[in-house]
Amino acid sequence: SLIQPLIMLGLIDYLVMATYLALLVVIGVRALKAQGSPDEYFLGGRSIKTASLTVLWFASWIGGASLVATVNRAYTLGISAVWYVTALGVGCILFGLLFAARVKRLAESRQFLTYPELIESAFDGRTRIIATITTILSFMAYAGGQLAAAAAVIAMLLDLTFEVALALTSLVVVSYTALGGFKGITQTDWIQALLIFFGLIFIGLPIAYSNGGTIDQFHEQLPLSFFDIGGWGWAIIIPMALSIILSFFVAMDGFTRCYAAESEATARRAPIIAGLLILPMGIIAVWIGMTAVMALPDSGGEGDVLTAFVTTFFPEGLKGLMLCGILAAIMSTADICILTASGNVTHDLYQRLIAPNASPTQLLRVSMMASAVIGIMASLLAWQMRDVIDILVLGFTINAAALLLPTLWAVFQWRGYSTASFYSAITGLLVVVGCKFFEPQLPDHPFFADPLWPGLSSAMIIFITLHLLLRGKHSPSSARPT
Repeated sequence: SLIQPLIMLGLIDYLVMATYLALLVVIGVRALKAQGSPDEYFLGGRSIKTASLTVLWFASWIGGASLVATVNRAYTLGISAVWYVTALGVGCILFGLLFAARVKRLAESRQFLTYPELIESAFDGRTRIIATITTILSFMAYAGGQLAAAAAVIAMLLDLTFEVALALTSLVVVSYTALGGFKGITQTDWIQALLIFFGLIFIGLPIAYSNGGTIDQFHEQLPLSFFDIGGWGWAIIIPMALSIILSFFVAMDGFTRCYAAESEATARRAPIIAGLLILPMGIIAVWIGMTAVMALPDSGGEGDVLTAFVTTFFPEGLKGLMLCGILAAIMSTADICILTASGNVTHDLYQRLIAPNASPTQLLRVSMMASAVIGIMASLLAWQMRDVIDILVLGFTINAAALLLPTLWAVFQWRGYSTASFYSAITGLLVVVGCKFFEPQLPDHPFFADPLWPGLSSAMIIFITLHLLLRGKHSPSSARPT
């Protein structure tokens, strides 16, 4: 490991961290009393104001890959590591400008609870099922990536194995998410967003600067490759950035936040503000990673560089507070991912296919159980795939390739063919999963360097071809006018 964290942390630090983790569970238990229906559990009563909604957007996207993995990448690549968080900020802003108000308007007119309901309103039930399966798979991947990042931090701090740390992390996150629902997440994310934002800007950056992290020192001590904005490799950067940006337009958690907003104006403003707040977080993460190259030169870039930097250079007390901020960044993304997939299981599978007449109390019980099961499955995925960014990009790619075209047609109320939507979605999903599964056997060609290209291309070909073949033979489906 980079350092011996048990020696570097003091009693105050451990008390701060223990208090923070306990507080999250307490908030979840308290929020349980406010749960009266699935609408309250998943959407907070559709009355979330701009400030809280901005916090939800910000805290959900500044997670394990945004901080922990970006610092690690910056340690080995330099400024090129900023692309991941830059894509997040741009995607957030574009969603707010182009999609958010429309999504809220549709949700208000038809009282949607989940994203697949929107898909069904424009097409049919079978397309909704594909959207449901795709969303569950992608959000389990998102949650798994965050749990893997949190486990890496906990393992290092407490000198535990990855498996034990993963179990501990999953227990905390799943507990407060399953119990507290959307309101519990809103309350915990306020704490987490403040820790992340102010911790990085007012504590992390000044300490990095005082330990050699100045522009002059960067130029004097770091290799020229660290200042190559394309150092990560454009064959990786372009599909990764595109997958992330496109995923904003098909990711159910974004739709859920729009549904939960108190108005169209709130739904539009919140992601734009959050995107503007996200962008400087990437710069600070890269700054800390590049500082760590000089401050921790013997580490070799193995393990969690951000945690190592904090435990080495932060004073006692602030050390524990900043580590809480790191965990906050990770957990605040994992919780909404778990809740989102839980909504799909409860509303789009259980209520839709198994128990359409289930009572609100019964649905609430199933929702909590689904959140627990999704959390456990995400934890198992994290155990199998430990590279945080690889897990998350897989989730982004599944969503972007399978659901982009049907979502555009649904949100903009264009007239389309259900058959084309269904087969393009299932084709995109199968091609992405197939490319990942048969990756060693694929040709050594830039087209197959990332599953986004074959997945999105095949989905577009099927969608356009079937539209042309069906034109004049069948009447296109269309969402009812709002």
